[in-house]
Amino acid sequence: MSKLSESGPGDLDLKFSPPAVLLGLLAASFQIFLLREFAAQFYGNELVFGLVLASWLLWGGCGSLWASGREAGRKGLAVLFLGVLLVAPGCFAGLRFSRFILGILPGELIGLGPILLFAFVLSFFLNFPLGAIFVFTVKSDGHLPRVYFWESIGAAAGGLLTYLALIPLLSNWQALAVVGAVSATAVFFFLDGRKAALVFSLALAAHAALFFSDIASQKLAWRPFALIQTKDSLYGKLQVIRTSEQVTLYNNSLRVHSIPDLASAEESVHFALLQRPEAGRVLLIGGGAGGSLAEILKYPRTDVDYVELDPEIIRLSERFQPDAAKGSLRNPRVHLVYDDGRAFLEETAAVYDAVILNLPEPATAQINRFYTQEFFARVRDKLAEGGVFSFRVPSAENYIGPELQKFLSIMANTLRQAFPMVKVVPGDSNVFLASAGPLTVEAEDLIGTMRRFGLKNRYVTPERLPARLHPLRVEALRTKIEAGPAGLNSDLRPVSYFFNSVLWSTQFKSLESKVLLGLARIPVPWLLGVPFLVFVGLLAFIGGRGRRSAISAVPLALMGLTTMAGEIMILIWFQALYGFLYRQVALILTTFMAGLALGALAGTKRKRLRYKQIVLLQFGLLLLVLAMRLALGFRPPQIVPFAFLFLLGYLGGDFFIVSNLLFFKDKGQAGLGYGWDLLGSCAAAVGLSAILVPLAGLPVLFQYLFLANAFGLLFLVLRRKDHP
Repeated sequence: MSKLSESGPGDLDLKFSPPAVLLGLLAASFQIFLLREFAAQFYGNELVFGLVLASWLLWGGCGSLWASGREAGRKGLAVLFLGVLLVAPGCFAGLRFSRFILGILPGELIGLGPILLFAFVLSFFLNFPLGAIFVFTVKSDGHLPRVYFWESIGAAAGGLLTYLALIPLLSNWQALAVVGAVSATAVFFFLDGRKAALVFSLALAAHAALFFSDIASQKLAWRPFALIQTKDSLYGKLQVIRTSEQVTLYNNSLRVHSIPDLASAEESVHFALLQRPEAGRVLLIGGGAGGSLAEILKYPRTDVDYVELDPEIIRLSERFQPDAAKGSLRNPRVHLVYDDGRAFLEETAAVYDAVILNLPEPATAQINRFYTQEFFARVRDKLAEGGVFSFRVPSAENYIGPELQKFLSIMANTLRQAFPMVKVVPGDSNVFLASAGPLTVEAEDLIGTMRRFGLKNRYVTPERLPARLHPLRVEALRTKIEAGPAGLNSDLRPVSYFFNSVLWSTQFKSLESKVLLGLARIPVPWLLGVPFLVFVGLLAFIGGRGRRSAISAVPLALMGLTTMAGEIMILIWFQALYGFLYRQVALILTTFMAGLALGALAGTKRKRLRYKQIVLLQFGLLLLVLAMRLALGFRPPQIVPFAFLFLLGYLGGDFFIVSNLLFFKDKGQAGLGYGWDLLGSCAAAVGLSAILVPLAGLPVLFQYLFLANAFGLLFLVLRRKDHP
């Protein structure tokens, strides 16, 4: 039977492998662009990241397994490369125009089911052939470790190039087009691409069209609304839409604010400041450019610290603001700070009479971190005695269904962990008020304050307040909220994030909403304990009666699951701590791939292969999972999550090389180890991102991941007698 190589790893010549480098560069850059484009299209929701990664890994694994029993020469590789490059522009165009396929309006929320469908289809066209290319490259080269090493180098280089040059200078489509055109040219000149000249020409033309049609395609995708401005910011895709007399700013298809929108601006400010009309220092987190800043300045004694993460939001908003709103940004009583609102609150020494959170509802992990018990506690610490904190979330004017009730109850319960006094204003948006001092939602009290300070509003007025704050409405809302579940929303268990997704899905009366609600009712010990017991039982069965190929696949599948689970949980942890994952996703993936490359290099440099090396690497993964779990209780410097990802990649790369050289030596098995690695990663991605992180929380998940690796280590130790 033919072998991949008879030489030991220590004798491996790491000669340059252009196909492997190109494969890694394409896989990494395409993955980054796809994640960013999905985020831009579907509200920046991090659940989308997990669904895309799961689909990507699934088809990559299937592609490698499919190619294991087939052959393709140098020309076949060139055709596969050019085929991927030819279909890539069409995939990204299909994603941009997905609303026409789904039959929804621009900016309209959809459930996770359609998102998963698009991720599943697009990843098939992109990563199935890339998975096959890996195997064919191994067969052509003759040594899997060398190909894996150079693929990892290409991936790290592609991620670094994307992070440092392409993302800051170009839009997502333009960056993809540059990578695609350069890659197609490399295939044409270095991989017998001349024999597929027609495919090369078509691929080049498709990427040129992608580059020059970016803005035009965005305008078409927003019809019947008029897109008048677009900007690919470091923090998201910003788009300005004009409808009649109003312009609306969207960030990753999620509404930021409209200009003018006096109703929202007044509502976000006055219910809070009417509690403390003589407030001297106010902190406003987000939303000031939409008009709320001008409303705060109606109170004569206020000085405002206005914190906005993305400077582009201010620049774009100013172009369409009336003169009065522009003046508020330049008012000497306003101190404009470009920073993450939570980071600013952590670092400032200031004490405030009022803190107003004016962000969208917690539809993403990035925004959810402003609605957790940790953030609320920090706000409490920064408030003066009797200071007031407020935020608002979308609700319903008359009927609050069970899903909305759960969401509002969790918000109220979480807020009560930090503040003894909590009041909620009814309406199609609910305004939450919290303080250690007295609060009132009596219409007469607020009207008296408005008249005393001579406030002239259009929506929060003496004429409208009696109806909105009717005692029966206030009491009905309070009763409904208090009758809901007693859950809490935290950084490490973002349950509001999950129930907001449930609210999305219930709009469509689909199977998805029933599944999500059903999972939410399952106690966490059952939700995690049953799959874990199945895993342990499978280990026992395979170890006792399984074939050698199945036994060999176990450590690779577990390693893939561990590295991907660890990567996703570190991504969510990073987002909870720092709040700008969209900006850093390329660098994060690059760090992991750099660790993978160096780990692969370490594996190839081993002088002798021993089974105990696999056991030691599995023990290393176990210790790393433990370290990551222990770190969750702290707010470390940013370098710590990156260090964890690097080490995760390093151990995964070394593990992959050693296990493949030990277990999969036949040429016909070239894709088996790679396939099992990717399929294990896929299982982790789909389960963790969409369901388990918000329902179980990161600490519990890391504990189960530790137990899984402990049993994996035990499995390897018990099977040692079969491997010298």
